Amino acid sequence: MGTIGFRQLFDYDTWTYTYLLWDQDTKEAVIIDPVREQYLRDLEAVTDLQLKLLYALDTHVHVDHVTALGMFRDSMGAQTAVGKPAGVGCADILLEDGQELQFGKHTLKALATPGHTDACTSYQVENMVFTGDAILIRGCGRTDFQQGSPENLYRSIHEKIFSLPDETLIYPGHDYRGRLVTSVGEEKRLNPRLKTDNSFEDFNRIMNNLNLPYPKRIDESLPANLDCGVTEEQGSETVCTMEEIKHLSENPSEDVLLVDVRTPQEYGNGHVQGSINIPLGDEAQYLDKFKTYEKVYLFCRSGRRARYATSSLNNKGLENIICVPTTGMLHWDQAGYPVN
Repeated sequence: MGTIGFRQLFDYDTWTYTYLLWDQDTKEAVIIDPVREQYLRDLEAVTDLQLKLLYALDTHVHVDHVTALGMFRDSMGAQTAVGKPAGVGCADILLEDGQELQFGKHTLKALATPGHTDACTSYQVENMVFTGDAILIRGCGRTDFQQGSPENLYRSIHEKIFSLPDETLIYPGHDYRGRLVTSVGEEKRLNPRLKTDNSFEDFNRIMNNLNLPYPKRIDESLPANLDCGVTEEQGSETVCTMEEIKHLSENPSEDVLLVDVRTPQEYGNGHVQGSINIPLGDEAQYLDKFKTYEKVYLFCRSGRRARYATSSLNNKGLENIICVPTTGMLHWDQAGYPVN
């Protein structure tokens, strides 16, 4: 069996871990729980390592951050996958318990671990298991919303995770104290909620008395993650055409900004004259700049990433000045328009 490549990546704003795994021989790869705001960082890692990203997976429908599944599908052709009970209509694969995905010589096995949410799925790869919020280092996910159930979570952990060999490494979805990894044996012995001598009654009492605050990003994250990262509904943008953008590129105005949200590599391979490159994922950093223009035109390869960026900007208070074509550079190229 070929050696497995591994990266553990972290988002400091939401305390979220993202995992990138690949076969060292074939370079086929999977990414688990990517965060929208870290899309460019993760894309750079995939590109620098010369990987072929086959799958982008979420462990569940997150409420503390927006996923980047759809972005990796659109930019790299990765198949998106989540647990079947999530009901995520945009996912290419709705994983059944025990279903396996192959990357190179390695196998990723889906383990249904409901309890934090109905659709929580852990992923086992060799001696590693990626548990999302099902079990954390010396803790576990909350069970007081989104179909949470202390009974289901207790059963999932004991039947699916604690049944693995003690030396199996557990990589959680979050940690708030800078810890990177634990093991099945450690959690059986040390997890204050789940250690071996704790009964279900003990666990149930603990979980029902956590008194945690309402997730502060749930209203943004939940609907977006049900659509692999952002809804396809139009926000407050105006629909325009690439012909309009061509006209503006030939007749520039100080009041209008043309923004190409593709990757720097795509932009470098050919772009609209007069456009600037602000890759998808970086748009929020330019909010103040956008507000200085009467109109901002966002475009990409097909139109989808531009709508993603628009949704992000709308959520941050930018309204009524965004114009998004229904197509993008695909149409531009087919029409034979000039590129820089």
